[in-house]
Amino acid sequence: MSGTQLRSGKNLSGSISSEKSENKQPKGRKKTTCDDESAMSAEVMQELKSMRSELCGQMAQLSDRLSKIECVVSKIDEIDKIVSKVLQIEESAAEMKESLESLNTRVGELENKTGDSERLFQKTNQEFFTRIMNLERYSRDYNIRIIGVEEEEGEDCITILHNYLATLGFQDVAAEVENAHRTGKRNENGRPRHIIAKLYSRPFKRRLLQIAKTPDKKAILNGVRFVEDFTHNDFEARKKALPIMQKAFEEGKKVKFTKGKLYVEGIVVPLM
Repeated sequence: MSGTQLRSGKNLSGSISSEKSENKQPKGRKKTTCDDESAMSAEVMQELKSMRSELCGQMAQLSDRLSKIECVVSKIDEIDKIVSKVLQIEESAAEMKESLESLNTRVGELENKTGDSERLFQKTNQEFFTRIMNLERYSRDYNIRIIGVEEEEGEDCITILHNYLATLGFQDVAAEVENAHRTGKRNENGRPRHIIAKLYSRPFKRRLLQIAKTPDKKAILNGVRFVEDFTHNDFEARKKALPIMQKAFEEGKKVKFTKGKLYVEGIVVPLM
C-alpha cells in the first residue's frame, strides 16, 4: 500500500518507514533522526496551513457565489412579483375593456332611443303646430281686417263697419256682423290701427272681399281696404308670395293664396 503524498511531493508513509529503519540504527544517529522528525513536522504543518488557506479561499469563493445566487433569486422573486402585477393589470384591463364595450353598447342603444324619441317629438311637435295653426285659421276664417280707417275718440267700430258695408251696396248688414274692434295699442306715430270684424257667414265674407277689390269700389273706399285676417305665419308667407302673385296676375294665370300656401294654376309654388 502506497503512503500519503504531501503537497511538497514527499511520501509521508515512506518517511515514517525510513524513520523506523533509522530507529534500528545505532544510538549515535539518534540526534539526526530527531532533526529529521522536526523538519518533517514543520513541513506537514506548512502543508496543512497551505491547505487551510486554499480551503478558506474556496470558502470565500463559495460564499461570494452564494451571495450572487441569493441576489439572482431575490431578483427572480421581484420579477415574479412584477409578472403577477402585470397579470393583475392585464386582468383589470380586460375587465375594463369588457365594461367599456358594454357601456358603448348601452350608449348606442340610448342614442338610438334618443334619436327615435327626438324624431317622435319632432313629428308630434309638427302635428301639434299644424293643429294649432288650423284651429287659428279656422277661428280667423270668419274675420276680416279693415285697414286705413282714421281713429276717433269714442268711436263705435261696428257702426263704422255698417256704414262701409252700406257704401259698398250691402243691405241688412246688421245681420252679418257679429263684432268689431281695433287691434293692439294705439300707435304713437298716429297711424290708425286695424279694425278686426267677425262675421257670421263665410260666403258673405268672400263676396265682401271680392266686391271691395273692384276698381269702382276701391275708388269709393278712398284708400280703405278690406283684407283677410291672416295668422302671423300666413301673413309672412303672403309677403313672400306677393311678387310671384303679381307676376302670375300679369301673365293672366289663376292665383290663389290659402292656409299659408300659394297656388298658381292649381300647383303649389314653394316660398323661399
